[in-house]
Amino acid sequence: MDVGAELKKLEGTLSTICDVLEDAEGRQVQERALRGWLGRIKDVAYDIDDLLDEDFAKNWKRSLTDPESSTTSWMKGTVSRVLSLPNSVMFQLKIAREIREIRERLDELAEERSKFHLQERCVVTCCRQENVVREETSSFVIESEVYGREEDKKKIIEFLVDTPGGDLGIIAIVGMGGLGKTTLAQLVYNDRQISDHFEKRIWVCVSDDFDHKRLVRSIIEHTTGNACDLTSMASMQSKLKQELEKKIFLLVLDDVWNENYEKWDKFRTLLTIGATESKIIVTTRSSRVASVMATVEPHFLKTLSEDDCWLLFERRAFGIGACEKTANLVTIGKEIVKKCGGVPLAAKVLGSLMRSKRRESEWLAVRDNDSWKLEENEILPALRLSYNHLPSHLKQCFAYCSIFPKDTIIIIKDLIQLWIAEGFVRSLNESMELEDVGYQYIEELLSRSLFEEPRHMIGAVVIHDLVHDLAQFVSGEECSSIGKVVNRRDIYPSTRYSSFIYTIEIIPSVLEIVNKAKKLRTFYFLKSHPFVQIGKEDMMLKILQTVFSSMKLLRALYLKYYPIKELPNSISNLRHLRYLNLSYTNLEILPQSIGFLQNLQVLDLQGCRFLKELPDSIGNLSNLLALNLEYCTSFVFLPNSIGHLKSLQTLNLANTRIKRFPESICCLSDLRSINLGHCLFLRKLSENKKNAKNLTCLRTGHCHRLTCMPAGLTQPSYFRDLLLFDVYEKRECGLKELNRLNLEGILLITSLENVKNFQQAREANLIEMDGLNALSLAWDLDTYKKQMEACVRTEVEGKARQGLINSLGVAEEVLNGLQPHENLTLLGIYRYPGKIFPKWLESSLPNLVLLHLSFCFRCKALPRTSQLHNLETLSLEKLPVVKSLPSLGQLPALKVLHLVSLLAVTSLDSEFYGAGDDAFPVLENLRLEHMPKLEGWCEASAAQRSFPRLSELRLLDCPKLKELPSSFPSVEQLYLCANSELLLSSLPRCAFPNLKIVHLASSDDPARPSVLQTLAERITFVKCLNFYWWDPMDADDLDFIRRISEFR
Repeated sequence: MDVGAELKKLEGTLSTICDVLEDAEGRQVQERALRGWLGRIKDVAYDIDDLLDEDFAKNWKRSLTDPESSTTSWMKGTVSRVLSLPNSVMFQLKIAREIREIRERLDELAEERSKFHLQERCVVTCCRQENVVREETSSFVIESEVYGREEDKKKIIEFLVDTPGGDLGIIAIVGMGGLGKTTLAQLVYNDRQISDHFEKRIWVCVSDDFDHKRLVRSIIEHTTGNACDLTSMASMQSKLKQELEKKIFLLVLDDVWNENYEKWDKFRTLLTIGATESKIIVTTRSSRVASVMATVEPHFLKTLSEDDCWLLFERRAFGIGACEKTANLVTIGKEIVKKCGGVPLAAKVLGSLMRSKRRESEWLAVRDNDSWKLEENEILPALRLSYNHLPSHLKQCFAYCSIFPKDTIIIIKDLIQLWIAEGFVRSLNESMELEDVGYQYIEELLSRSLFEEPRHMIGAVVIHDLVHDLAQFVSGEECSSIGKVVNRRDIYPSTRYSSFIYTIEIIPSVLEIVNKAKKLRTFYFLKSHPFVQIGKEDMMLKILQTVFSSMKLLRALYLKYYPIKELPNSISNLRHLRYLNLSYTNLEILPQSIGFLQNLQVLDLQGCRFLKELPDSIGNLSNLLALNLEYCTSFVFLPNSIGHLKSLQTLNLANTRIKRFPESICCLSDLRSINLGHCLFLRKLSENKKNAKNLTCLRTGHCHRLTCMPAGLTQPSYFRDLLLFDVYEKRECGLKELNRLNLEGILLITSLENVKNFQQAREANLIEMDGLNALSLAWDLDTYKKQMEACVRTEVEGKARQGLINSLGVAEEVLNGLQPHENLTLLGIYRYPGKIFPKWLESSLPNLVLLHLSFCFRCKALPRTSQLHNLETLSLEKLPVVKSLPSLGQLPALKVLHLVSLLAVTSLDSEFYGAGDDAFPVLENLRLEHMPKLEGWCEASAAQRSFPRLSELRLLDCPKLKELPSSFPSVEQLYLCANSELLLSSLPRCAFPNLKIVHLASSDDPARPSVLQTLAERITFVKCLNFYWWDPMDADDLDFIRRISEFR
């Protein structure tokens, strides 16, 4: 058999069948036989891929003896892989036999294909819209059956009625399927205020078909009440003009999926004939649709509270003709409602389901089981629309996420690396890194409301419970979770991706389960709880040995926190492995056999605190892209073979004990990023004049023994990600080193107390770095504390005192000399010892979005902010001598304002609001924290509207505050200290009409019950939660501030 020819035939057959997979995917839900066929064709595709990978591994083994072998030549394509295999008769026969078996299976599947009448489609990477059936919506709604949307309705109506005329105003309501976007639009549409304000109201259900001719016909039919038999666009446009010209109209475009701006703009232009006060409401699941269509910030619809979900459920479950409303059923019902996750559609479906169930046992069965989600109801079809609209490459990425347990916080970087290891991430542009493409995938899934960003955590995503159910449904038997805490415990013969949720109870059966999982590609180990005790090490080692001997097709192995001290030699069996995470294990050494993992791309050893070095065989991992050794606190040595890792792009050695690099590190010509932060023993970086050209990220912060930057960095190099530059006193290099690095992206400079004058600061030439978008400037407070102590100890106090005053004054020159380019968007200044801020901070940063000033302990006045029109986040923290605040209320884009430890501020008066018509027009989050002298917070002027969008307010440790504005109409979350009795007693009654949660800082104060009583009297009592809070200013810092304030 001609192996090459057979392989080409195999690929041709597979290509033909793959063309119909899209059609099969869309129809498999309704046709069981088709679902089985699709499963078998996927199984064959996996087997082909495994065969090619296995043969590639054999070829690689031969290449180890060939010093001229090229890593990149191994990745030229599937045909070339096999054609270049060893010319052994036995080997050829083996491949021929496997190919023949696969061809027979494919031919059989190709014959079956004709039974299903499948249509061939081109699989594209852009969004493809399927013809999905969804009931057409209308404007009708029964308002009495809607709960929890009063504030949302109010905000939308405010925009529609109160926004002055101009260009056509468009607002988008965005949220996941089943959340009630259409219902909210119906509520607004039917409101009396809206019907009085608009001359014409029009409702159009758009769905998939964004054809402007169809949409214009729908508008005409709605406005005239008659069918439109016009056929030409010109005649329809004329009729549209007749109906809408100079009229104030409201148009609702419900369920929009179109992300094509040209299509939208063509349709929008037709609507500009109306009066300038006309408005459009768009409902969509995609924030990208909102960005294409809306003229204002989208309204992101949140989930309902449990109380509102209960009301919705209760109305359905206990209505007329339903079961009797007993105390026991109410108790069980409230537990069932928690399954809804705040989604009103789920609450309605569950309520309707329980309506016919009259026995407690039936209610308990629903409470304790999730099978109701897979029954014939509206939930999965509604959510599946979002899945159907995904392009094929995102479908597999989304389905893969079903291996994570519900409520898991998924680290984005880990997820992208897992996707890449499984071959899900594809780049159409050779210049674009796969990781960057992965981040685009994340953004896409976020924009479509299939992922959510967790509050208070950056770089992670979460999946709503019902969306997770969808992922489980569409993944079928391909994905599984093994563990007591999940319903699906089985691994099927067709399962390819699985997680193992560790619990003590499951250990006895895990060996049997693992032995069945011979075709797994991902094995993801995680603990069911952070504090769960893991079983005996010998048992866990035995499980691992079974994994290595049974799961030989693994692409990704995640063993974070796994209890092992050594890795079995049999890891060499995992020839397909691309991703290996051994972080935070007790590994002391890696076996030499790890060098046989020739496909490995990511090796994560972060937090392996007993690991001292790597084996020489590490140099055989020629496909390795990322090596992470951060927080390996015993690690001291990189082998010389590290220089053989020609594909290595990311090397993280932060917080290790490494002293020097081997000379061979200069051979890493593709290295893009090195993290050496807190390498306290590192003295020198290797000269790398030849190969530094690709380096874009270098972190050297707190490498106090490092004397200079390598001369090789004088080559044209663009640092795009993060450079932490520590101006250490004994370094030979200064800020002038930055001038030749062509920095882009983010720059952190620390230890600025070691810069001697304005000229040295100016040598950094930050003002010319137009690609720099984030800058952090920090001084070391301990330096000044030591100088203060010297003033007390030394006999020549006057000289020491003058030296301290001089060093404090130099800081003002230094900050003035570090003026950045006007393109800067993020700026942080920390522990600045000067008295005044430079003028460039007030007038030269028009694009600034975030400003953080922290512990500027001598500054009495803040910079004027009137020209910071794009500022969205302002954090003023530990500014102990600032007495008044500028007119922050007039910052038009400000969304987040944190005022923390402003020890000298006594009031927030009219100057705080400023003189405009509106004050804090878009502010959403406000913190007033540890302000011991703050006594009053006055009302805005009668002509001003203030805080219309404020949703979260924190008032912590403001013991003298006894005066507040009378109303915070949109605040939903309030944070208070339990001992703030003066504040609590002065809370205006009904000041928080939409409050949902009060967070009380934990307190052992016996007066706590009276605090709760006071709260209940002053506000409509809502859910009360505890949290821990601590004073952000410690005693040592306060003492230092007091003493240094004596210096003039």
